Amino acid sequence: MLAKRFEHILHDLGMAGLEHPLFYHAPVGIRFKIGGEEPIYLDRRAAKLKTNPAYVQGALDRAAAIYRALPAVSDLLRIDGYPDEEPAESLLTVIRQRVGLPVPDEQLSATEQDEDGDTHAQVQFYWDLSKISFQPELLLREIILGDIGGWNGFVSSVYLAGPGPFLYHLYDDRGLDVLGGSQKLLLPLYHQFHDWILEYDLEKIDQMFAPAKE
Repeated sequence: MLAKRFEHILHDLGMAGLEHPLFYHAPVGIRFKIGGEEPIYLDRRAAKLKTNPAYVQGALDRAAAIYRALPAVSDLLRIDGYPDEEPAESLLTVIRQRVGLPVPDEQLSATEQDEDGDTHAQVQFYWDLSKISFQPELLLREIILGDIGGWNGFVSSVYLAGPGPFLYHLYDDRGLDVLGGSQKLLLPLYHQFHDWILEYDLEKIDQMFAPAKE
């Protein structure tokens, strides 16, 4: 079962479950800044804000570069939906139409507790990426657009995992968490994309990877 495999990956990452922000609840991880310096919108005075294509493309270029440099090919995709807001069938239809995914291999009903302690119904959709044709950039683009003019169902709801283990979580246009089973596993990402590490967490991340430098 893919849900069980995902659960095992979280365990191997040293996590009891998915608690946001993921970076602060995982022993080993890197938090990257994805949004660039360009303005998000072209004209804030306009009646309807128009997203700046240069900002979106810059964010996508960063997210995609990190995705391509992951320790291995992602073979498991989980997307969460919240049927309290929209029926699970409708959620899945939107997800599949926007990113060209087939019917999920697995679907699981669950509950999630938010930061205020309130419980919400949740549906988890799982795909075995080793069995399908998957275009990651379509999905990454939709996540980036989610909070700035797109469909917000992808914001903080998409998880890509693979052997190592690792978990790739682009939460919105601002940032991305990559979690790993060891410092050594993520060390190439740390070196290659050091300039993109979120400044707020840079000192903590540098300390985390300092032993692995030797």
